[in-house]
Amino acid sequence: MTIWIPNLKDAGGPVYRQIAQAIRTAVDDGTLKPGERLPTHRDLAYHLGVTVGTITRSYREAERIGLVAGEVGRGTYVLDNIQAQLDMAATTPLPPSFTNNIGPMSHGTRDVEVENTGPINFRMNCPLPPQNDHLRNTLLEIAQTMPLDDMVTYKSEYGMAHQRKALAAAAGRLGLDDNPERVVPTAGVQHGMTVSLLATIRPGDLVLCEEMTYPNLRSLANLLQFRLRGVAMDDDGIIPDVLENLCRTHSPRAIYLMPTLHNPLCSTMSQQRRIDIAEILRKYDLTLIEDGIYHFLDPNAPPPLSCFAPERSIYLDGVSKSIGGGLRVGYIHAPGELIGKLASAIRATCWMVSTINLELVSRMIMDGSLQQFEAWHREEAAKRLAIILGTLKGYDIRSHPTNYHIWLDLPDHIDPGELVMNAANSGVLLTAAQQFAVGPVPRGLRLCFGAEKSVERLRRGVQTIDRLLKSSDFGNSVVM
Repeated sequence: MTIWIPNLKDAGGPVYRQIAQAIRTAVDDGTLKPGERLPTHRDLAYHLGVTVGTITRSYREAERIGLVAGEVGRGTYVLDNIQAQLDMAATTPLPPSFTNNIGPMSHGTRDVEVENTGPINFRMNCPLPPQNDHLRNTLLEIAQTMPLDDMVTYKSEYGMAHQRKALAAAAGRLGLDDNPERVVPTAGVQHGMTVSLLATIRPGDLVLCEEMTYPNLRSLANLLQFRLRGVAMDDDGIIPDVLENLCRTHSPRAIYLMPTLHNPLCSTMSQQRRIDIAEILRKYDLTLIEDGIYHFLDPNAPPPLSCFAPERSIYLDGVSKSIGGGLRVGYIHAPGELIGKLASAIRATCWMVSTINLELVSRMIMDGSLQQFEAWHREEAAKRLAIILGTLKGYDIRSHPTNYHIWLDLPDHIDPGELVMNAANSGVLLTAAQQFAVGPVPRGLRLCFGAEKSVERLRRGVQTIDRLLKSSDFGNSVVM
């Protein structure tokens, strides 16, 4: 059998990259066909007169850019091009069995039989998945069609090539560059935060964020020993003048932001504000880490802030809110020059993302079911919000029509900490403002309503909050 030998006669640059580029050319012109096995490392090294290590590096580079896949004991194979499948999935409706299997709805939301014991959880922002068989069927399909070796053996921290293409397609639907070389998989968005910070900051660096931010960022600041400072906000997000002043006087290294459906304040930054912020990022050479986990719940939101400064933006997304947090699957979209550093941080922190979980998410992107899940969640959140707002009347509430949490500003005579404590004593779990504050602590709390399964518990929990807010005994017991 004749083995394929690349022609490097007129090529330039490092030899390993010349070989990887030759593989790309051969795949593009059909010389190398999907499923064809490349020469062994030793054979190709012999024919080219280079070291085995050089061939290993070139094959790894070809795998990184989605051309081939290497399997221990089987060799290195040319991959199929699945882009046509991705394009088809975006326009192909799901079979009727998907929508028909959505669980029964009652009182504006699903009514599931559960044991009515334990505290009512308004603390965790973890929406439950739609009640249908699609997840189960996809897992069965994976078990039947995916080689066992692929499911259980170690893989590259970059993920398999077709999985990166699927993640890149999801990013492309948001307006980001859909080049798979700009995407790496993570074990959820929280892991993506850790990886992004490991790749971009050093101990002692200053990282900026909204003055109310995701609590895990504060934990990471302690763990990674960087300084954290909040940027003042208005109803449209962080204030550009305040950001510029901090950049000018404190030389921050990076900024973490949640521009769409901010957690916990529910705000979505306007496009003009995003453009203004992007200009400041460029002016002061500031790296953006953008958390887009809630973006799918606001279909009318502007494109990610990262779209306005793509050369310095790291975008984080995942499926913990749309499919399920237990999957621990997300992705990072970043400039090409950062991908290697991010991949090294992934390898150092978890070696690789679970292949089975990543395959499940990739197939749900490709078959269009992820978008169906996202649409279902927007409807479910709207129905649940109607229950919340229908009970908590007359209070200062910040909300979004299709979001799973609200922010409740409290009157001056109510102490947030004591309200949270009294609610817990009444069987309802809440989160007060101090959990999110990086700077001044506002008088308020976050109320999440996606985790509870039954309508009855949801309604009973918010009625308890309303009773505590109105209780004269409670009002007399707080610190004035």
